[in-house]
Amino acid sequence: MGVASMTANELRLHLEHLIDTYVPDQVAKAHLLALVARPNVPVKGILVELEPFLAGAISQADAKIVKDIAFHFN
Repeated sequence: MGVASMTANELRLHLEHLIDTYVPDQVAKAHLLALVARPNVPVKGILVELEPFLAGAISQADAKIVKDIAFHFN
């Protein structure tokens, strides 16, 4: 049984949620949200920049979202 694919809109919603939830710095948040708004979302770059904010603080549900994003957009 395969995993359902994630649409670009779902990707953007998930990334925006992660950024809004875990990035307290307004400059970093604005930068990341600008990347999410690009026509071709640089998923790997966003995940790399998000990683320090997620370390040790991420909920299980959000950790699953990150894994799903990494799986669908590797």
